[in-house]
Amino acid sequence: MTKTFFTNTLAALLIMLFPAGWLYSQTCLVDKESIKGTYTGACKKGKAHGKGKSTGTDTYEGDFKNGLPDGQGTYTWANKNFFTGKFVKGLRDGKGIMTFKTEGGQDSLVAGFWKNDIYTGKNEKPWLVHSKTGSVRSVDVEYTPDNVNRVKIIITTTTGGVPSIGGILPRASANNIVVIKGNYERSTTLETHYKSTETSLMEVVFPFHIKFNIGSEQVEIEFFEQGSYTVTVSVNQ
Repeated sequence: MTKTFFTNTLAALLIMLFPAGWLYSQTCLVDKESIKGTYTGACKKGKAHGKGKSTGTDTYEGDFKNGLPDGQGTYTWANKNFFTGKFVKGLRDGKGIMTFKTEGGQDSLVAGFWKNDIYTGKNEKPWLVHSKTGSVRSVDVEYTPDNVNRVKIIITTTTGGVPSIGGILPRASANNIVVIKGNYERSTTLETHYKSTETSLMEVVFPFHIKFNIGSEQVEIEFFEQGSYTVTVSVNQ
């Protein structure tokens, strides 16, 4: 009876003197050196895992996985700059906002996407397919960062160029190209295959936003960075 009372009393005193977060910090490991120190939050198998906060030279608060920032969170450096967004294995990786603190002035913000802790730009990809109509099966884009500044549009169909009772069915091609943003100087069109055509827009000024028709179908697409793009559009017709 006396032993039980003593044990319970000691446990109560420990909780009062040392909050739960302190106890966690002794048993729950954080594997990123810059934030090692004091940890409060969820643990799994002796490592920070789940929601938590760890403070060392820098501070991180958010999702942890296997001892590292992983998921959504905020990382604050010793100089008060901070990043809020997605982390993967301790590194900025995904969409987020980086805030640079300035003394006596307005903070500087950089919003966009990171990969392996490196800023890759305002957009996750250097292009965006805004829309495509019903018979357009797919719009696939290949991108090369260079100085060619070309957009090549390849249209493939299921019937174009196929013989029929009335003769050869016409190949579909990109037509009625409407420029919403940017510009291009010239274009060429080739029939590269019996079921496909190739239209190249040359000397493109980026960012470049267009929509075009393939018969009665339509695709709207935007390109953010300069370079060479090959857009392959597959249409059921």
